[in-house]
Amino acid sequence: FMQWSFDRQYHNSIEFKRIKRTEDEIEVIYLSMDELMELYNHKFNNKSMERAKDFFCFGCFTGLRHSDIYNLDNANIYDDYINLSLIKTKTNDHIIPLNDFAKAILEKYKNTIYNPIPKIYSQKLNKKIQDCCEELEWLDEVKLVRYIGTERVNKTFQKYQLITSHVARKTFITNGLILGMNERVLRNITNSKDEKSFRRYVKIEEVQKQKEMDIWNTVKYKTK
Repeated sequence: FMQWSFDRQYHNSIEFKRIKRTEDEIEVIYLSMDELMELYNHKFNNKSMERAKDFFCFGCFTGLRHSDIYNLDNANIYDDYINLSLIKTKTNDHIIPLNDFAKAILEKYKNTIYNPIPKIYSQKLNKKIQDCCEELEWLDEVKLVRYIGTERVNKTFQKYQLITSHVARKTFITNGLILGMNERVLRNITNSKDEKSFRRYVKIEEVQKQKEMDIWNTVKYKTK
């Protein structure tokens, strides 16, 4: 606000530039590949939950935000990719390659009233996807740490309570990194402009460290 008002000559003080904003690092909530596949392959008897699962999983397999999936039209879909204008970043002709999982979801709704994919408002999607995850009994406790000023506040949730539409994009980025996708290409696919925010996901590659370190366990040696 101070910069906005300075630019419009409502004041001429630059003291506000001395203020430094601190940003607390927050946890990245995402689905592991095993969790994602469990959700994707589960058939829910409740039809609205099944549609919510497919909408959410489509985000997990493409990295698209809720708003872009919601506005997806047949004209955006080609055999092996999607071409669309991204709403949040106002990027035109953005290309997203389609993997087999995303194609299967689109194929499921072809020639139905939900073609190309069911339209679900974000609030309803959040409720339904949490219902899905609760049915899968994702009840593991997850502790989140937040700061109010200098006061540290710990809150504990069950995993299913933290699954929202935003988790889909985080799941795509995180698992893409773990699977070995090139970071630059991944940033391009997700149209991630803010490198600082994106770097938070790169830390998830710590998961890979143990897998790589395990190669030492294959070494044959003799003890003296």
